[in-house]
Amino acid sequence: MDFLKTIDGLLSRVYADYMKLGKYFAVGAVGTIAEWSLYSGLIVFTLLDYRVATAAAYFLGMIINYTLNRYFTFNSTYKKIHVQFASFAAIALIGLGIQELVMIGVIGYLFNNTTSDSIQIISKVIATFVGFVWTFIANKKITFKVFQ
Repeated sequence: MDFLKTIDGLLSRVYADYMKLGKYFAVGAVGTIAEWSLYSGLIVFTLLDYRVATAAAYFLGMIINYTLNRYFTFNSTYKKIHVQFASFAAIALIGLGIQELVMIGVIGYLFNNTTSDSIQIISKVIATFVGFVWTFIANKKITFKVFQ
C-alpha cells in the first residue's frame, strides 16, 4: 500500500490530474480501436480514399469517446447533453482537421504521396497521437469544465 502511495505522489508531482488523463487515454484506446477498425476496413475492402475513410472513422470514434468520457472520465451530470455534445463535436471536428493535415503532411511530404496500406497506417498513428493531445486539453478545459 505504501508503494502505491509513493507512485501516486510521484505521478501527482508530474501531472496533478494524472488519473483523469489515464481514464481519457483508456477511453481513447477504445474509441481508437473502433476508429482504426472502421478506417482499415474502408481502405482495404472498399478502396475508399484515405481522407474520406479518415473522416468516416473519426466520427465513429467521436461518438464513442464522448459517451464514455462523459460518464467514465469526467463524471458529467450536465443536463444539456446536446450543448455539451456540440462542444465535444466542435473540438473533435477541429481534431479531425488536425488529423487530416497531419495525414496529408506525412503521406505527402515524408512519404512522397506513397499510399500503400502500411504507410497510411503509420501516418494514422502519428495523426492520432497529435489529435489525442489536442482533444484532451480542449475537452478538459472547455467541454467538461465550462459545461459542467
